[in-house]
Amino acid sequence: MVTKVENQAQVGTEAAAVGTIVHMNDSLRTGATSRLQVTFRDQTNLTLGENASVVIDRYVFDPDAGIGEATLNATKGAFRLATGRLSEMRNKDIKVKTPLAALAVRGTDFWWGPTKGQFGVLLVHNSKLEVRQEDCREEDTDDDRRRCRCAITLDEAEEGTYLDRTGCPGNPRHWSPGEVDAALSQTSFSLAFAPSQAIPAAAAAAIAGAFVVETSNINEPPLPTSP
Repeated sequence: MVTKVENQAQVGTEAAAVGTIVHMNDSLRTGATSRLQVTFRDQTNLTLGENASVVIDRYVFDPDAGIGEATLNATKGAFRLATGRLSEMRNKDIKVKTPLAALAVRGTDFWWGPTKGQFGVLLVHNSKLEVRQEDCREEDTDDDRRRCRCAITLDEAEEGTYLDRTGCPGNPRHWSPGEVDAALSQTSFSLAFAPSQAIPAAAAAAIAGAFVVETSNINEPPLPTSP
């Protein structure tokens, strides 16, 4: 459900508000100078920066069976993803598709988005995140992956990479404080932000255990303008 919202944002075709449930086939969208945070059942947090769009292709959280799955499709703008209990499951598969690259998440807090005239990926806390060009398939053998020069792994806090126009990530390196601030500020809420209402208990109880979103036929109507 939506746990934070600042300025114009939408869940599907409806205006987002604290407590709004994310349903099947809903796209998450933000307008100019806007932020949107969605919290999943396992306490994973997804935060969108301004003029961003993300669709949840798949989400499964079954702690009894030890299964955790999430597939997100980020088509525009910046986002930050901090995984919760999903990353603790024995059988986990967390992936993010972006306009240029595919991200395989091993349980982490990371940022993706445009910065300094190009797209970048930043690992916020120590963990592991694989960044690869789409041509470097995850199911490739070790020999195939060695031949693919467009796959790198981030495994240290504040380590990041920039992608070229083909989606090939550059060598990982620790970003400077200025680079980190420039990235994270795009998904940070203003200091004056305060939720206007508590999350309704009934809404919390209504969150589904799993859902799948088809992205191929989703239309994105324009965000409503302020009066």
